[in-house]
Amino acid sequence: MAIIAATNQKGGVGKTSSCHHLAGALATMGRRVLLIDDDPQASLSQGLLGPLTARQLDPSGTLAAIYRGDDPYPEQVVRPSGVDGVDLIAGSRDINDFNLPRPFEAPYEQQTCLRSWLDAVRDDYEYILIDSPPNLGLCTWAAMVAADGIVVPLQAEDYGAQGVMDVQDAVEMVRAGPNPGLRILGYLITMYSSRKTVHRLYEKRLRELYGRDVLDIMIPHAADFPEAIAARKPVTAYKPKGAAAKAIRDLAAELEARLVHGVPEVV
Repeated sequence: MAIIAATNQKGGVGKTSSCHHLAGALATMGRRVLLIDDDPQASLSQGLLGPLTARQLDPSGTLAAIYRGDDPYPEQVVRPSGVDGVDLIAGSRDINDFNLPRPFEAPYEQQTCLRSWLDAVRDDYEYILIDSPPNLGLCTWAAMVAADGIVVPLQAEDYGAQGVMDVQDAVEMVRAGPNPGLRILGYLITMYSSRKTVHRLYEKRLRELYGRDVLDIMIPHAADFPEAIAARKPVTAYKPKGAAAKAIRDLAAELEARLVHGVPEVV
């Protein structure tokens, strides 16, 4: 069983989409998955449940109940996602109050509350995927404290690759404190188009900088991804034979291999 957080200080790089579609791919492999919407914007919840339904959720039935210390029973906050084999802890605007800057200064109980709560359910799932907000506040910190590893989605462009060094610094701080075992599973290049020279150049640069820490699989820029979300489905269910679905299945397989064997050595 593994807890994986999708983390980057930059918004719009594919964290939410990656969690949404990766959960579907893992479910088709027979894995039981729990999705956690750790972003006050609750975009993942809206993509799965629909915007109106997600906005009308009682905060006591969302992640907010865990963050405000209610210690809810799993059945109070875990709900069906609409995808077979995938459950959801929905996000809420109410967790804005929890998402403080300088999270390492927060009380230890706040830093570790998500990890402590997940101890009660982690044996029910093969994977728990956490969609973090586009900042390094207390929500992201709590996700990294709870996680076995993080995936850092980024684009092969100047703006899309910003924030990586800040994430690395945050990981080192978490390792030095509440979660020494946290590891970076890989940098995930998203929205990639081989026809764009800038993408090819940035991919090369990223691989030169970070070596095998950059995942082999890159997620293509494809209309299938937003179309699937509009249909409230993962891409593996929406268009299972398409190139986008294949990329997500390959990503799931690569992450499983890294969890078991670690990051491959440079040959």
